[in-house]
Amino acid sequence: MKFIRFLILTLIISSTLSSCVRYTFKSSPIVPPDSAFNIALTDQNTQPFQLTQLKGKVVLVFFGYTNCPDICPATLSDLQLVKNRLGTAAANVVILFVTVDPGRDTPAKLNRFVQQYDESIIALTGNPADLGAVYHAYGAGAERRDTPNSAMIYAVDHTSTVTVIDKNGMRRLLIGFGSPIDDIASDINALLAE
Repeated sequence: MKFIRFLILTLIISSTLSSCVRYTFKSSPIVPPDSAFNIALTDQNTQPFQLTQLKGKVVLVFFGYTNCPDICPATLSDLQLVKNRLGTAAANVVILFVTVDPGRDTPAKLNRFVQQYDESIIALTGNPADLGAVYHAYGAGAERRDTPNSAMIYAVDHTSTVTVIDKNGMRRLLIGFGSPIDDIASDINALLAE
């Protein structure tokens, strides 16, 4: 009888300790997490947008532009693959694509661009002051580089990191360009489960 009590007590303690083990993020955690700057811009449907509308969702913020030849298409494709891996939980994940080329990225052009990847992506633009405040708050850099021998005329070198905001509006993770899809999906799942 004493052995059975000991066994039950051991199982309870083991179960309690294993449930206390915290998930270790594969992406770079923001320590300590901080409140996400309220992005207030215009979406691809020319409607006003505020980040606060997405409270309760995990938000992936990416800065790019529609003429980007490599990083933007690759990142948006990867994020779509992540959402596919999440299955029904993907309904609680939103991708924000903030332009770093507002001169060329009209709402209509942004809409056509993001539709190639995921119709639920919210593409954002705005006036230079509002965009500048968002770039600064999220540590996003963007610099125009002339390409005189190209039909593009200029390119924009920009930050390739994705910022992850949790359901409570806190900046939690930075996902580096080219991170493994399974790692990103695992991290997002962990945030969704909190």
